[in-house]
Amino acid sequence: MIALLRMTAGLTHWAVAFCVLYGLHGIGCAGVWATTMVGPISVQRLVLSIAWIGGVAAGIALTGWLYRTRSDAPTDQIGVVLGWVGVAAIIVTGLPIVTLPTCL
Repeated sequence: MIALLRMTAGLTHWAVAFCVLYGLHGIGCAGVWATTMVGPISVQRLVLSIAWIGGVAAGIALTGWLYRTRSDAPTDQIGVVLGWVGVAAIIVTGLPIVTLPTCL
């Protein structure tokens, strides 16, 4: 059972990070985050960027923990690989935050 949890941890983390980013995006577009500026950027872009960077950092920490606690079992090796896949997915999912307008 623990092997299954380790194998799905990286992609589960990506799903949670995606939901957090999607939810914050909706809250920001419905409110005034997109029009309120903090220096040169909007509050929405700032909040989304912080959540994105936090998700990436947490994914790297999770994958590092999976790597430290792994054995030579194939399921543990798969867990580490899928952890890095989850980190890459969070990075790709968050790229529109810094490259596209936040609310259209």
